[in-house]
Amino acid sequence: MHTVELAHGYTLEVGAAIQVRIDDIDFMFGSQLIGAGEDGRVLVSIEDVLERLEGRLKPGMIVSTYYLADDIYHMFNTRFECLAGDAQPAMVLEAPGEVLNIERRSQRRLNCTLPARVDVRKTLSMDIVDINHKGCRITAPAEAADTVRLETSDRILLRIRAPRSPHGYIVEGQVRNVYRRGDTIEAGVLFDTLPETLKSYIESLTTADG
Repeated sequence: MHTVELAHGYTLEVGAAIQVRIDDIDFMFGSQLIGAGEDGRVLVSIEDVLERLEGRLKPGMIVSTYYLADDIYHMFNTRFECLAGDAQPAMVLEAPGEVLNIERRSQRRLNCTLPARVDVRKTLSMDIVDINHKGCRITAPAEAADTVRLETSDRILLRIRAPRSPHGYIVEGQVRNVYRRGDTIEAGVLFDTLPETLKSYIESLTTADG
């Protein structure tokens, strides 16, 4: 797999999922890294949001890019230069000056399969595929999730059905990242205050996993 060197030894695979925020127009979207240009410039796909960006981008706008690698969230700030490509529209960004580690999970996630109802503008049926005391990852078929597009920073309410548990669990949280992987949508969720009943259930998963 081809990789792109970002800054000071940090590399990222071409095709890697990223989150991009254009600060000057307060617009954030999921994308992927599609390559590198001259002098370390970075090429980011805008194929899915081209119509929403046309006419709004200006050279010099600040662009913040976030990605997950080795279980650590990274980010870098740079500036928009120009648009490129016809078959695969892309933003050309200046070479990043530095890459920052912005979050490290202090607790490992436990693999699981827990059905959940996700309230975000309307109710979606999704599955929790990993979880710990701080958050979880939820997935759903893309065609189902497309009825309501999950976006970074969305506030959601999770209603979790746990096998072999006498009752369900409810927890609120915030969407931290959203990725499309083939025919599946994945989203990372950071919990608000964790109910004690759900905390105990997660601890029981830890015991079973060990």
